[in-house]
Amino acid sequence: MTHILINFAGDVHLAQAVKCYLSSHLVFSDIFMIEPEEDEISISLEKNYERNGNRLVKEILRNYLDSNNLTGYQITELENILTVGIPKDIGEISTLLMCEICGWRMTTEEELLVHRRTHWI
Repeated sequence: MTHILINFAGDVHLAQAVKCYLSSHLVFSDIFMIEPEEDEISISLEKNYERNGNRLVKEILRNYLDSNNLTGYQITELENILTVGIPKDIGEISTLLMCEICGWRMTTEEELLVHRRTHWI
């Protein structure tokens, strides 16, 4: 039996709504939330659907997102874990400073100045 974990990147309400939506599909033998107020769903596929499991689940998730006008959300896959969320640029969510030449990231202005010297600036 194939088990797939779906993580909703902190969006508990979306996780609960998708759990209800997935319950209406006959391709799943078991659907449950890891914790009642968590953002993760664990699903098991019926035997007939195991071969194309991740692809099928991604397709069902994409249909849900599109039908609810959640077009900014993306589905990312890593083995048997699917993550549903809005992608963010590292610059938007980080306080790290970045070298304009090579992209290396530092935590302080002094480190950035010292690093820039390695580029002969």
